[in-house]
Amino acid sequence: MSKKEGSLSLIRKLGYGIGDMGSNFCWSFVAAFIMIYCTNTLGVSAAIIGTLMMISKILDGVTDVFMGNIIDRTNHKMGKARFWYFVSCFPVAVFTFIIFNVPKNLSDTEKYVFFFIIYTLLGAVFYTMNNIAYSSMTALCTKDPKDRVQMGSFRFLFAIIAVLIIQTITSGMVESLGGGQAAWTQVSIIYSIVCFVLLLVPVFSVKELSPEELGEQENVNKTANEKIGFVESIKLLMKNKYFVLILCIYLVNYIVSGLTSGLGIYYATYKLGNAALLGVISMASLIPIIIALPLVAPFTAKYGIRKMSILGNILGLVATIPLVIAAVSGNLPLLLVALALKTIGGAPLTGALNALIAETDDYSYLKFGKRITGTIYSCSSVGVKVGTGLGTALTGFLLDFGGFDGQAAEQTARAISVINWSYVLAYAIPGVILLTILFFLDVESENKRLRADKEV
Repeated sequence: MSKKEGSLSLIRKLGYGIGDMGSNFCWSFVAAFIMIYCTNTLGVSAAIIGTLMMISKILDGVTDVFMGNIIDRTNHKMGKARFWYFVSCFPVAVFTFIIFNVPKNLSDTEKYVFFFIIYTLLGAVFYTMNNIAYSSMTALCTKDPKDRVQMGSFRFLFAIIAVLIIQTITSGMVESLGGGQAAWTQVSIIYSIVCFVLLLVPVFSVKELSPEELGEQENVNKTANEKIGFVESIKLLMKNKYFVLILCIYLVNYIVSGLTSGLGIYYATYKLGNAALLGVISMASLIPIIIALPLVAPFTAKYGIRKMSILGNILGLVATIPLVIAAVSGNLPLLLVALALKTIGGAPLTGALNALIAETDDYSYLKFGKRITGTIYSCSSVGVKVGTGLGTALTGFLLDFGGFDGQAAEQTARAISVINWSYVLAYAIPGVILLTILFFLDVESENKRLRADKEV
């Protein structure tokens, strides 16, 4: 810890951020490639796999809130969230390997059952435990709003690097290793090891503040440290309008992420005619945000998270115009430029979203006198997994609607058209929804008002 109470040194913030790189060697790998693994290697139905994912995500949403409540009720020497994060690291890595190693000697029905069980254990149990605990540490390790923004920025920066690596090299690795199940086995074991090692870094990088240090005033409200039951936590969540708004942001963002990740490999393979172009598209989508994220903290500190996020989303909406034109004309360079502009526009919200959740937790304390940090941070996990799961499920439904056949040598014009327009419109449509949500997300100014009223 630095000399300033509640503030983190740069090396600790970097160490925290590396954890999301490890997390994405699990979840982004699954989101981007599990569908094409199932359709092209296992030879099973995209629509059925999509349906199983959607059912699993309904269960996942329930376990997310339970896990948040468990964190709030935990008292361990490692901290409320850090303990559960540490416990979950190894299972997340192991189940990442297993999900890409469905036994080929099973019948199709048995493959579906195996897939559903492993996918649910990975997402609804171990990734839930890991991701909610990881997100909660943003609010539990520092009180400094700028630190929280920087932690979120570093987190997303390392996540983007992982996504870029995974989407750029995975297809080539599978092909160079001969394709088929043997290749997926080798790739998945490499990614699982990398996942496990990187997930451990935050365990040794950050420590949680004590309940007294997290209090808003010298006489810490005793109710803030009481164990809050599950039903009461849900009631507090539903009374917190900002929780609902941020949950909606996560759902929209990750439905888009699930669609674009799931369809990306199909788009590059069947529309552009070259699977390796997925890496080029990923670079256009991700490198600009790597450049933009370091600027998020100083700009949001000066102008506010909400204002910068609104301006960024307006830029993103403008960028959808050339994006659609590029899809109609087949102009790849224009597509890449449009994606880059849209990505830059999304940087303020991407980098500061964790800080907004911390503000939402502060609002709960200031408004209702109780902290439910883990439960509030469950909205990030609900949004990530339910959103990604729904997006991936929609990928399966759209592929089935287009008549896609993973075992066919060539795809029909209808299948390619559905892939093309689904991929492009997934980028274009959600901007209006996000802009509307941000208009009402005035949690920063509301917290300032509450602190002034309470003189804290």
